[in-house]
Amino acid sequence: MKKLTVTVCVCTECVMNGAIDLIESIESLNKLKVQLRLQTQIEVNTSKCIGEPRHGDHSPVVEINGEKIENANAETVMAKIIALTAKEVK
Repeated sequence: MKKLTVTVCVCTECVMNGAIDLIESIESLNKLKVQLRLQTQIEVNTSKCIGEPRHGDHSPVVEINGEKIENANAETVMAKIIALTAKEVK
């Protein structure tokens, strides 16, 4: 089984802009992977800071397999995870 590492920044700015909701969304996707036929293990990590120490207008920040996504929201993060998972299955 392939492994996908998702790291969500949990600095104050990111948490205030929805980082906790992103973590919950990613974890719910991990629970639904059988129904969605995902053959990938999704590991969710947190980091005190990803990249620059002050994200400001760029928060929340998420990193998926080393690729940084700024101004992340559930829709963009889920789409990226699904796209990477689909690519690994082929």
